[in-house]
Parts: sequence; structure tokens; C-alpha cells
Amino acid sequence: MSWQRVLAITVRIIRQIRRDRRTLALIFLAPIVILSLLGYVYRGSAHTVTLVVSAPESPLTERFVATLSDLSVQVERLPADRAVDRVRSGHAAGALVLSAGNTGLTAQLFLDGSQPGRARQIAAVVNQALARTTMEQLPSAARPPQLEIDYVTGSPQFDELDTFAPVFIGFFAFFFVFLLTSVSFLRERLQGSIERLVVSPLDRAEIAVGYMLGFAFYALIQSIVMVLFTVYVLRVHTVGSLWLVIVLTVILTLGAVNLGIFLSTFARTELQVVQFIPLVISLQGLLSGIIWPVETLPRPLQWISRVLPLTWANDALRAVMLRGQGLEDLGAHVLVLVIFAVLMLVLAMTTLRREVA
Repeated sequence: MSWQRVLAITVRIIRQIRRDRRTLALIFLAPIVILSLLGYVYRGSAHTVTLVVSAPESPLTERFVATLSDLSVQVERLPADRAVDRVRSGHAAGALVLSAGNTGLTAQLFLDGSQPGRARQIAAVVNQALARTTMEQLPSAARPPQLEIDYVTGSPQFDELDTFAPVFIGFFAFFFVFLLTSVSFLRERLQGSIERLVVSPLDRAEIAVGYMLGFAFYALIQSIVMVLFTVYVLRVHTVGSLWLVIVLTVILTLGAVNLGIFLSTFARTELQVVQFIPLVISLQGLLSGIIWPVETLPRPLQWISRVLPLTWANDALRAVMLRGQGLEDLGAHVLVLVIFAVLMLVLAMTTLRREVA
């Protein structure tokens, strides 16, 4: 072995990467950005849960509400019917309906069972607050009231996989379709297929839409396979319509297809395509509600999260699979996903026209 030749190859690789600014950014800047984002999320996120309380005005109930606040629970005061609606819409972890009598408190807790861990947490905190309030405000012989628990959404049988399955469907569908489209479209360009199509009678829009539909065909099959496997093989509970889950996933993947076509026009090699992953995938994976609920993120990150398509897709998939909502309840989510897909298609046609002009 000649170490001189080995050194020559090593120097060539170092010089080659040094000239590639995108690769240097992937090596040095991307980890710093992601670690900074993680630090900001962990240090700046709010970890309190929201409990809606419906209770008559009395010293006993006021003391109970104060005890909940001491236990890091954010309390909202609403009438009973509106309190339950807040839970059903997913804006609160639970609703507690209290009534005070001569013997103490009677309590009924309505929980959002679509998130089992948070439901168990809020039930434990409410029980603790009831016991503490009873000991402080009532005679020593009095016992804390029995807490009646009802599930507004989901069920006690839901586990953590049921909670995360909807967002995993959306995330993996988006990720794999984006990767497939961007790499495949880049190969089409490198092989000269795009240039041959451009000099043909085909319009630029016809080329972009044709590629979109071709990739979307496999995206449709992938979506159906993922949803059916999740429900029937992994035995994930779902209370909504499977056809709506598939429709939402397909609309999301259409946007991923068009995004892949759009971004692939800025790449010259497959490595450069991979360099888009930290920007496109990691950002959405961290801020779209997969790991942390969007409402617990720092305010600036919540604004960013609200413009990410995966945030809307995850929220819609959870609403269907865990809360049983229908298409009439998800008009805004579908509209945002369709707008994203159309916008990416227009950008793809624009960059294609600019590249071959």
C-alpha cells in the first residue's frame, strides 16, 4: 500500500467537499440549527395542561380551583355544556363539572381519551386536588368525593400507539414520497428526459402535471397500504372513517410530490437532494405536533408550525382517527393541504420553465 496515493485521494476528497457549500452547510450548520431548535423548544415550551371547570361559586370550589393552579394546571371557567365541547374539539385535556353539597364535592370528569398519557395525568391531578381540598376545607371525617370519569373522545382502551399512529402515517407518507419524487425527478433531468420532453409539443404545465400524476399513482398505493396495515395489522384503534384518512393522506402526498419536483430543480446530484431533508423533513417533524403539542411550543415556533402542511395533516388525521370527526369538521384543514399542493405545483412549473428556458 502506498500512503502517498492514499494521501492524494484524501486530499482530493477534502478539496471536493470544501468547494461544495451545500455539503459544508449540511455538515456544520444543519446540526447546530437543529440542536438550537431542540434547546429552544425544551427550554421555552409550556408543559401545563388545560382543564375546563364548571362549578358554582363557593369557597369550597374556589379553593379547589386554586389547588389545581398550584399543581400546574391551567384552569378555564365555562358552563358545563361549553366545557365538554372544549374537550370534544381537542382544545382542553378535560372538563370537570363540580357541584357542592353539605357533604362535600361531587365531581364528574370528562376526558379527551385520544391522548391516554395526558388523560391519566389529568385524572391523577384532579384526584389529588380533590383530596387536598377536602382535607383543608371539610371535617377530618369527610372523604374526598368519588370521581366519575367519562370519555368524550377515544376510550380507555386507547394506548400510546393509538395516539401516535395518525401522525406517523402523515409523517412517513410525506417523507418517503418527497424523497422518491425528488430523487426520481433529478434522475430524469440528468438522463436528459426533461429536455427531450421540452422540445416536444408538450406544454410545461403538461410535463409537470404528468410527472405529478405518475408519482401520485404510487403515493396513492402507498397511502392505502400504510393506512390498512396500521389499522388491521398493528390493530390501531380508529373511531373515524378510513376513507377520509386515506383521502387526507393522498392530498398530503400530492403536496409532497410537487415539493419534491420543485426542490429537485435546485439539485445537481442525489447528495444535494438529501441535503434538503434537514430543512424540509426535520423542521416539520419537530414542529408539526409529532413530539410536542403545538400549543405548548414557544409562541414564535407556534407561528411557524401553523404554516407547515404536516401540522394541518397531523391535526386532521388525529381528529378523524381519535375523535371521529368527519369531512364537514375539517374544511379548513383540507383547504390548507389543497392550497399547499397547488402552490407547489405552480412553483414546480415555474422553476421547470426557468431551467429549460
